[in-house]
Amino acid sequence: MSFNIEDYAFPELKPGDQDWRWCHKYCYDVIKGNIPSGLLIKQAAERHFRDIQNDRFYFDEDAANSIVTWFKFIPITDGKDAGKPTILLPWQIWVVVSLIAWKWNSNTFDDDGNPLTVKGVRRFNQSFILISRKAGKTTLAAGLILYIMYKSGYQPRAYSVATKRDQAKLLWNTAKIMIKLSPRLRQIFETRANDILLPDKFGEFKALASDSNSLDGLNPCAISMDEIHSYRDRNLYGVMVSAFGAQIEYLLVGITTAGFVLDGLCTDLYKNAQRVLNPLDDTTQENYFYAIWQIDKDDDWSDPKSWYKANAGLAYGLPSMRYLRDRFQEATMSIEEKANFLTKHCNVFVSGSDKWLDIDEVRNNRVEGLDIFSEYNRGRKAYVALDRARVHDICSFCIVLPNEDGGCDVGWVNLLPRKTVENVSDYLKGIYHKAIEADDLRLVNSPTVTDEEVKKVVMEICEFFEVETFGYDPWHMREVAEDMEGLGYPMLAVSQGTGNMSEPAKKLEGLIKEGKVRYNSGLFEYACECAMMGMTKKNNMEVYRENDKTEKIDPLIAFIIALSSAILFKVEENIYESRGLLSV
Repeated sequence: MSFNIEDYAFPELKPGDQDWRWCHKYCYDVIKGNIPSGLLIKQAAERHFRDIQNDRFYFDEDAANSIVTWFKFIPITDGKDAGKPTILLPWQIWVVVSLIAWKWNSNTFDDDGNPLTVKGVRRFNQSFILISRKAGKTTLAAGLILYIMYKSGYQPRAYSVATKRDQAKLLWNTAKIMIKLSPRLRQIFETRANDILLPDKFGEFKALASDSNSLDGLNPCAISMDEIHSYRDRNLYGVMVSAFGAQIEYLLVGITTAGFVLDGLCTDLYKNAQRVLNPLDDTTQENYFYAIWQIDKDDDWSDPKSWYKANAGLAYGLPSMRYLRDRFQEATMSIEEKANFLTKHCNVFVSGSDKWLDIDEVRNNRVEGLDIFSEYNRGRKAYVALDRARVHDICSFCIVLPNEDGGCDVGWVNLLPRKTVENVSDYLKGIYHKAIEADDLRLVNSPTVTDEEVKKVVMEICEFFEVETFGYDPWHMREVAEDMEGLGYPMLAVSQGTGNMSEPAKKLEGLIKEGKVRYNSGLFEYACECAMMGMTKKNNMEVYRENDKTEKIDPLIAFIIALSSAILFKVEENIYESRGLLSV
């Protein structure tokens, strides 16, 4: 049968109609431009109609009607309308119906006879849904989890999961309130202090966090992972996905806003969505449902017309335009609130509200293939500094080579004990392994970076470059520095007080913005992502990190110390030969 998209216009449907056909009409309206939408939602709608034409799947209309009908028993849990039935908006109907109604159309097997698809089983078993704040995420996820439990076989187990237990209990508490407010749900479920039971099937629904005593042996039928923008690594996610191994049919619901972690689980899933939804990309992931509401890259975040793209319910008053205008006004008055507005109401991933450097500006300076120890650089004038590590931090030597345009080539020698790399989190271990492969990190076999290893690198650098000054923090290594100075090396004590560090930190920021910091280091980029900035009472800039276990800023601090030993400034023509740099 030929496909005609006009068959899915359903002009008789109105917003607020609790009709499963909104699953198709919503995608139709997105494609036709009737609903303001960003690129990724348009691509998701196109995927929907490609799937209708794909013989591998079929759309179960009875299942579609069942999930929409279910939400008529799901009450609103707060405000003046608490206790009244939830009214699903068009985008919500599209999401819940897609997750429940798309099914495999045939049985398929791998070469060993193991089933790959089972006819009649739900196609989507994992989802990543990026939607702005105040959109009704929690109601949607809680209602879905209860539905999956109700429709599953014997002993269905469901979990609300987050990195912290308090966060995990938010969705679970919402489900508990739903049951208390709904006579129909009270006939099915029983609520207790720490779990929700489905007595007829011996089912249970609990809240779990990554610090729970045991995450093994869960065997769930449904899991909701809340606010995954805050997940720094994939550990908890991986444990939850592996827990489904014994289930033929299951569902992982991931609904979140954007956030401040630029190299975590959420951005990984976001990048996967970009590939899967792009019709020009061959990547397929038929079991994964993606829906990304956000403003587009070239949109003006201050234009209210752009906000509709990230706030799927805005046209229907959820959230209200007045609420968003109030938040926008706050964003124009505060850097911190601007970052919150971009992440929570525009769904744009940004570095933290107190993050110092714009990571995109930093990366614009990167020169792939740049090798600070190339023969071309041998004998070049250099300003060097060392940030001597504590036990678990990076011992970072920064080498700054002035350029004629007032900028610099920068490189690092980073040292870390091998034992430290083995004992850090998987997230940090991944960063370290990439650095090792790129020759950006050297491992030492001793428990800490010893004085002798530090001296060896000092001599290596000074033999290769014409070192003007070798800056160091006297609090960490005065004795080593005195030994090296006695051997004729140009050691310069630079205290890390804000008085010494503020001005060079500002100069570094300016050089990055001007595109005059040529570097090739993943560890430096990571340090820039982690660095926070504050101002002291004396208006000095203070650079710091929030979490010393997962955030490392040593290469950046070493760079600032190096700039404390030399002032780089713009020149018209080879000023270094006639004038040199000023040291401090």
